[in-house]
Amino acid sequence: MIIGKGAGIILIANNGMILLQYRDKDNRWNQDSWSEFGGQIEEGETPEETVKRELKEELGVELVDLKFFKKYEFQRKKGIYEQFVFTASLNYPLERLKKQQKEGNNLALFAYEKIKNLKMADYTKEILEDFFKSVQNKF
Repeated sequence: MIIGKGAGIILIANNGMILLQYRDKDNRWNQDSWSEFGGQIEEGETPEETVKRELKEELGVELVDLKFFKKYEFQRKKGIYEQFVFTASLNYPLERLKKQQKEGNNLALFAYEKIKNLKMADYTKEILEDFFKSVQNKF
């Protein structure tokens, strides 16, 4: 049984590092951890529309090169949670994004080697490991 659907995005800098957001212990979701940007798919919304809406809400930016990466299904106590993951180039300076950030408590760029030691949202590590395996020799 599907209990929820979400959409997330891996934002990739031109050096191959990815942008993650930190949510402190007071956040509703994924407390005290790093995660990709995104959120719940609302009624009548496609996963692509969700990602675009979430980035507009969270960072005040719009994307032009959104690409579907993979659909995940995570088993939860009450059923399956579907997560649609996209990628896009990060075409904004980090300083600008920090000033515009409306959700989360921080954001930073990370290389693959660094994400292994981060405290992450439960499914984020699996998604990022898949992503970095798929682009191993591209950066």
